[in-house]
Amino acid sequence: MKTALVFFRTAECDFDGEYYGRVVGAFKNGGIDVSTVEILSCTDDHAFRTRIDEFKDTVDNLIIVGGEEVSFDLKDVIAQKLDTALAENENARIFLDAVGKNDGVEYSDDFALMPIEATVIPNLKGAFQGFIVDVSEFTVVVLPERYSEFKPMCDKFVLPYLENKFGIKSNRLILKYFGDIPTLDDVLSNAEAVYDGLKCNIYQKHGDVSVDLLFDDGVDEVSRAEVIRFIVGGLKENVYAEFDTTLGERLFDVLKLKNLKLSVAESFTGGRVVSEVIKNPGASAFVHEGVVTYSNESKVKRLNVNKADLDRHGAVSAVVAYQMAAGLLRSGNCDVAVATTGIAGPKSDDTEKPVGLCYIAVGMKDGVHTYKLNLTGNREEITETAKNTALFLAIKKLKNV
Repeated sequence: MKTALVFFRTAECDFDGEYYGRVVGAFKNGGIDVSTVEILSCTDDHAFRTRIDEFKDTVDNLIIVGGEEVSFDLKDVIAQKLDTALAENENARIFLDAVGKNDGVEYSDDFALMPIEATVIPNLKGAFQGFIVDVSEFTVVVLPERYSEFKPMCDKFVLPYLENKFGIKSNRLILKYFGDIPTLDDVLSNAEAVYDGLKCNIYQKHGDVSVDLLFDDGVDEVSRAEVIRFIVGGLKENVYAEFDTTLGERLFDVLKLKNLKLSVAESFTGGRVVSEVIKNPGASAFVHEGVVTYSNESKVKRLNVNKADLDRHGAVSAVVAYQMAAGLLRSGNCDVAVATTGIAGPKSDDTEKPVGLCYIAVGMKDGVHTYKLNLTGNREEITETAKNTALFLAIKKLKNV
C-alpha cells in the first residue's frame, strides 16, 4: 500500500516543518506509512491536475490537506479527474448548518458541495467538511489544514476507513503529559517491566510531552486498555489527554465542554497563553479577553494591582500574580482567570531575583491559586515553558470543576 500526502502553501508562507511532521505522524501513528509528501502552490491548478493523474497510477491513497486557502476550485478539479461531478451533499449540509449555528455564521453553500460518490468526513470545529471517495481502488481523502480540525477527523474517520480497507491494525497509542520527567520515566519503566510487548518513547518540548506507546502485534485491546489504566493511574492528573492534541486545543475543548469563559492577563509571556486558545475556531464564545499588562502602571490601572504591593514585593511575586488574576475575576466577565509574571532574561530586572523565576496564578470565583516556578534555559525556552505551564494548570483546574 502506497500513500501520498499533498499540502498547499503560498510563496509568502514560511515552511513549517513541525506542522508537516505532526500531520505525517498522525497517519504513521495509525499504521499508515506515507511514502510521498509534496507541497504544491495554492495558485497552480495545472500542477495539481498533473499530479493527480500521476498519483492515480502510482499510489493507492491520495490524502489532500488544505482547501480554504487554495485559489482554484479544489473540489471541482478532483471531481473532474475522477470522472464525476459536484453536488450538494445532504450530510455535509447538516454538519455545515450545525457549525454555522454554533459559530453564529452563515457559511457559503460551497462548503456542502462534494463529489457525488463521496463520503463526508464531519468537521465539527470548522466549515470545511472533508470527504473520502474511492474510484477503481484509488482512494482520495480531503481534509482541512487547521490541525485542530484535521486531527479529530483523521483519527475518528480516515484512519478507521483505511484500516478497514487494507486490514491494518494500529499498534500505537498516544498520551499527552505535563510534569516532571523522572516520575514519567519511572512509571513507563514499570509499565514495560510488567507488560510484555510494550515499548514507550517520549517526545518533549518546553515541558509538554507526547508519550508514544508501541505494542507488539499480539497485544489485544483488553491488554492495551489495562496498560493505559496502569500508566494513567501512575501519572494521575498530569495526563491531560489520551490522544494527540496540544495544550491550547485541550484547554479550549474543556472550556467548551463546561461552557466557561476565560480571561488571561500576561506580563512576561506577552500574549502567548491566550493566543494558543484563540487559534481554535469558535474561541470567541469561550474567551473574554487577553491583556498584556507588561508595565507596573498597566497592572495597577488595568487590573487594580495594589501599587504598594508592587513597590514592596516587585512585579515578579506571588502577591502580584494573585492580584492580576483576581482583577480579571472581579470584572465579572469571565469564569476562569490565568495570570503570568516573571523574568525571562537574558538579564534579570533591577532586583536580586534570578532569571527564570516566574509566578502563574489560576483561579475561579471560589479562589485563586498561585504557583512559583524556577525555569532554566534561554529567554525563548523560559517563555515557552511558562506558557505551556499556564495552559496545563488551567486545564488541571477546570478538569476538577
